[in-house]
Amino acid sequence: MKAQKGWSCSVFILLHMTNVTWTQIFKVVSPSSAVLVFVGENVTLPASLYPTMSAQTFDVRWFRDDFYSLVLSYQDFQIRPERQSQAYKGRTVLFLEELLNGNVSLRLQDVRVSDGGLYKCFVDSGPWNDEVHITLNVEVLGDQPSISIGSTEHKQTKLKCMSEKWGTTPDLTWRDMNGVDVTSESRVTEERDNEGFLRVSSFLPVKQEFSVFSCLMRSKAPKPDWHSGLTIYVFSPGVPGWSVVFWLSLFLYVAVAGLLIFQWRRMKGHKARYESKAYFLQLYYLRKEIEKTKAPDFMDSTLTGNS
Repeated sequence: MKAQKGWSCSVFILLHMTNVTWTQIFKVVSPSSAVLVFVGENVTLPASLYPTMSAQTFDVRWFRDDFYSLVLSYQDFQIRPERQSQAYKGRTVLFLEELLNGNVSLRLQDVRVSDGGLYKCFVDSGPWNDEVHITLNVEVLGDQPSISIGSTEHKQTKLKCMSEKWGTTPDLTWRDMNGVDVTSESRVTEERDNEGFLRVSSFLPVKQEFSVFSCLMRSKAPKPDWHSGLTIYVFSPGVPGWSVVFWLSLFLYVAVAGLLIFQWRRMKGHKARYESKAYFLQLYYLRKEIEKTKAPDFMDSTLTGNS
C-alpha cells in the first residue's frame, strides 16, 4: 500500500513539474485497418482525440515519410498552406468545425497513385503530444481487357487476354463456351510501365478446333467488374472459314427468330387480353342500355295501375 501511494505521489510530482494535468493528456486514435480508395475519388483519413477534447488551440500536422513532408499543417487557429508540400496544395481539408469535438481527420481530394502509403497525424497541445499512423491503399481499375489470337513456338493456337493500367494484380478467369473454368490451363505475366501501372497478360493454349472463350479480369477490391466484351470463335487451319461463317450466321438467325417469336407471342397475349376485356365491356354497356329501356315501361305500368 505504501509503495502504491509512493508511486502515485511520484507521478503527481512529475506531472506537476512538467506542467501537465490529467485533463491535458490525450491519445490520437484511428481505426487499425488500412483505408482503401480508388484513383480520382476523395477519401477521409480518420483520426480523433481520446478522451474527447477540443483541438482548436493545438497544432495538428499530417505528414508522410518525415516530419517536414507536410500534407497539411494547422497552427494558431488556421491552416498554414505555405508549409504544405506542393503535391498536396488545394487537395486537403481539415474539418475546422469538428476540431471542437477532437476530430482531426484529414480529407484528401482527387486521389492519385502517388498518394498511397503511410500517413502520420501529429497533435501537439504544448505540454503534451501524440501521433497515430494510417495506411492509405490506392486502387486502380485497369482498362477493358482485349483478346487476341496468336500461336506458340510449336505453332499451337493460343489466346492472349491483356489489360493495362492496373494498380494491383487483378483476379483473372478464363471460361469456355460451356462456362467451364479453364484458368488453370493459362499462364499469366505482368510488368510495370513508366507510370508504375501494371500491364497484365494471360495466355491460353487452344486445343479445340472450334470453341468460344471469354476472359474476365476483376479487381480484388469491392468495385464493379471489368471484363472483356469480346468473345473469340477459335478455329484451326483445318476448318474452312465458310464453315465458321455458316454456323455463326445460323446462330444469329436462330437467336433473332427466337426473339421475334417471343415478341409475337407476347403481343398475341396482349391482344387476347384486350379482346377479352372489350367483350366484357360490350356486355356491360348492353346490359345497362337494356335496364334503361325497361325502366320507363315499368314506371308507365305502375302509374296506369294506380289510376
